[in-house]
Amino acid sequence: GIIILLARTFKAEITAEGIETKEQAEFLKSLDCDEIQGYYYSRPLSTEALEEFLKEA
Repeated sequence: GIIILLARTFKAEITAEGIETKEQAEFLKSLDCDEIQGYYYSRPLSTEALEEFLKEA
């Protein structure tokens, strides 16, 4: 929480990286984290794989 509070003080956007579990994602959402990325959502994808992923979403 303190890092997010500090970032908000400076009107900075917050991106959390390395999220691997639902619990981590929910915790960061509860703190109003702006962006969350990590293996919980998807492993790195090639351009072709990303296009296919987005079609299926």
